Amino acid sequence: MNYYTLLKKHCVAVPDKLLIRCDDEVLTYGDMLALADELAKGINQWVQPTKPILIISEDPVYQAGSFLAVEKLGAIPVLMHNGCKNDIVERILSENNFFGLWLIGKNHNNFRIWHSSGTDHQIEGAVMGALTSGSTGTPKVMYRSFASWAGFFTQQNDVFRIDGNCIMFIQGSMSFTGNLNIFMGVLAAGGSVITCCKISARHWTGFIQKNNATHIYMVPAKLQLLWRKGPNDNKAVKCIIAGSQLFDEENWEGLVKTFPKAEIILYYGSGELSYISYRHLTGGDIEYNNLGRPFEGIKVFSEDGNLFVDTPFHINGIEMPYCCGDTGYVNHSGEIIFTGRKTDWINKGGYKISAIKLEQQIGKLDGVQDVVVLPYADKHRGQEIAAFVVLKDGLTAGGLRRYFSTCLDERERPKKIVVLDNLPLNDRGKVDKELLKEYI
Repeated sequence: MNYYTLLKKHCVAVPDKLLIRCDDEVLTYGDMLALADELAKGINQWVQPTKPILIISEDPVYQAGSFLAVEKLGAIPVLMHNGCKNDIVERILSENNFFGLWLIGKNHNNFRIWHSSGTDHQIEGAVMGALTSGSTGTPKVMYRSFASWAGFFTQQNDVFRIDGNCIMFIQGSMSFTGNLNIFMGVLAAGGSVITCCKISARHWTGFIQKNNATHIYMVPAKLQLLWRKGPNDNKAVKCIIAGSQLFDEENWEGLVKTFPKAEIILYYGSGELSYISYRHLTGGDIEYNNLGRPFEGIKVFSEDGNLFVDTPFHINGIEMPYCCGDTGYVNHSGEIIFTGRKTDWINKGGYKISAIKLEQQIGKLDGVQDVVVLPYADKHRGQEIAAFVVLKDGLTAGGLRRYFSTCLDERERPKKIVVLDNLPLNDRGKVDKELLKEYI
């Protein structure tokens, strides 16, 4: 079983139902099956079963279609976002031992065999792969069985209120595994997905309203753009699903005004493990670092301050329980309290500072709209602190520094303050910390 066969199953029942709309392009379940079949036919002479294929496309429809086409041929699709430099693509192909590279879109179709013996010990039983972020080197492939996602669809769809009547809005590349997972989850439920390529919060809100979206799936940074830039009072949206970042009170209040009928659900997960925990957000209890309780059948515990997860829904080649680099603990109510990733701790002359906690403190100051805290190398202290801030209400960097002198411990005060109009986001909708480091 794979996602192509899942699509074929639904085509028997609902061939004429909308599966995906991207801007003005509309595909039913039957249309997507026809696209996948057509694309598979074009590369059938080159592709070999169980071999990994790296797919690069700028179009969500062709990302989904090519992914399904590769699965039809029994090979293993791995989506990569468009726009990477050629040398990075070549390193990914070589270091991960890919069989082939497929460049595909509305106006181009180029398949190239990269390494005819391309294989990996983790591929056995896999139907897909996904790339790591590559923040510490060349991105690596994480391979998955069908059951590692699809086996969880019933539970996640129940929690996220996804059924055959769902019209889910997502934004961004399907190479972001969160988008791909939610697309396949909606497909499994017999629902519909809408998306658009334009990067504009005003356009997103208009598109959501025009297409009667019932659900929104976005990271908090993009949701923040929605309520800051878009019109208020969309009562059609019933559920907002947010994850991959922490969620604050201001974000919740803005979303409630914009989507007054929406249930807001925060989830916690990782690329290696899929969904781990969730919580329903309501007014007055938006604890910044509370990630809720684990999904049924998933166990979470803390050991030496590190979070460990025991779940059957994980990538190939790792052992349970697994620590994906997050720190925190489980409170007396069984909720996961997140204290940051291991890389979020700053060692300033032997004094450990939580970047997450510091961001929370700075973010509460009047005149601060957004903030990210990062460490940078210092020859005297080992590491120093840089704060990247988006300011409002006339606050200046000098005024912010005066705030710091009154409300932060001297050791926690950022040495560098960089004022920006907006925090840059990467293709996954997360703050692009690698780009921010160039300002230091």
